[in-house]
Amino acid sequence: MTALLLVAACLASYGGFACLALAMPEHWERWRGRSRRAVAWRWLRPTGLGLLALAYGLCVWRDGISFGSLLWTVLISAAALAVAFTLTWRAMR
Repeated sequence: MTALLLVAACLASYGGFACLALAMPEHWERWRGRSRRAVAWRWLRPTGLGLLALAYGLCVWRDGISFGSLLWTVLISAAALAVAFTLTWRAMR
């Protein structure tokens, strides 16, 4: 059960940073190859923040407030780096 919580927190933080990155117009255009519509991207920023909050909640639920906060800090750093690598690897359309 604890391993599943950690995997879910990893996926939530990666998805959160991916949503926050794609909320920026230049990343969206490089990823999709076209300009975004105003309605299509409004959900990206709140969803990204919600997924990061979910990852924090999962880390705290798994390990308690002290180590869970530390785990979340390390996890979001690794997730941000993974999203940056993904966007540079899959940058062109």
